Amino acid sequence: MKGVRKEMFYLHLKETEFRFNHRRDNVYVLVLKLLREKPIGLA
Repeated sequence: MKGVRKEMFYLHLKETEFRFNHRRDNVYVLVLKLLREKPIGLA
């Protein structure tokens, strides 16, 4: 692996932060819940 592209670093950092803050939770279930509450709009 060659690391994280500069353009993707912020998203990688945010994902890592989210996973760390929810390390004891089932992340899959949590993400499904978040997506139900705030669906990603199609633009």
